Amino acid sequence: MDRLQQFFIFTEVAKRQSFSEVANQLDLPRSTVTSAIQQLETHYGVRLFHRTTRKVSLTQDGQRILPECQNLLFDYEQLEQLIQTQKQHYRGTLKISMPSRIVHQVIIPELSDFYSRYPDIHLQLHSSDDITDLIEKGIDCVVRVGQLNNSSLIAKFVGNLIMVNCASADYLEQYGIPEQLEDLSQHKLINYAGAVGEKQGVFLYQDGAVMMDSALSVNNTEAYIAAASAGLGIIQLPYYDVQDKIEQGTLVEVLSTYTAQSLPLNILYPNRSYIPKRLEIFMEWARDVLYKKCIVIF
Repeated sequence: MDRLQQFFIFTEVAKRQSFSEVANQLDLPRSTVTSAIQQLETHYGVRLFHRTTRKVSLTQDGQRILPECQNLLFDYEQLEQLIQTQKQHYRGTLKISMPSRIVHQVIIPELSDFYSRYPDIHLQLHSSDDITDLIEKGIDCVVRVGQLNNSSLIAKFVGNLIMVNCASADYLEQYGIPEQLEDLSQHKLINYAGAVGEKQGVFLYQDGAVMMDSALSVNNTEAYIAAASAGLGIIQLPYYDVQDKIEQGTLVEVLSTYTAQSLPLNILYPNRSYIPKRLEIFMEWARDVLYKKCIVIF
């Protein structure tokens, strides 16, 4: 292991205060992480960490050295990207977090195009709907649907997702096709992320809301769509989520003039003075794919 790798491991242990967590994050044996720190300490004749069974913390020497190591790694990253930019050849690993449906339905089917252009960029895709602490988790960027809370993250706006109301053909055959909002009193709504067993749900449209009976609440999109496909009620969600099922006739659009407010789609990344070129490239590629595949409007 070269000195630069040892410096990187040192900064990661300082950040996470755990040898085991760094080993898991970097997919290395714990002994390799321990050895890297020991080699640094032996080479420079200093002790970098206080170690106990419960905690790892920087010594005074470690605190003094840490900023210089971070600057060194930052300068190295800039040099790497400068060389790669000049050669138009990009490499490295990116950790990306996205909702599971976007990963499965949108990004993965298009990844062969990305790899044909950038074969040496390795992607780690994490399926999640949470706004993850990017710095703590080592995530480079996230894709999120919905209104953003105040955040230190920088947002690249993709567009607004078209919403759709739909139910299964079997359900509509049994309960009838609603033509007006008043007809919803004869129907059931599947709740998303509500309390399990909740008796009422809220059907949203751009000018208001209608309270409806509900016998089922779910907290993820896969279950939401599965419940509608099983004939358990009406759902409201972005069109891209169910485009294939609507085209196949498994689900049928209803009340098209009473859709919910469109949802913003954003790519977010940490507020840093320098963004690796490989991250810029991925975000631009992902933005184009999301715009094309998710049926967005401005």
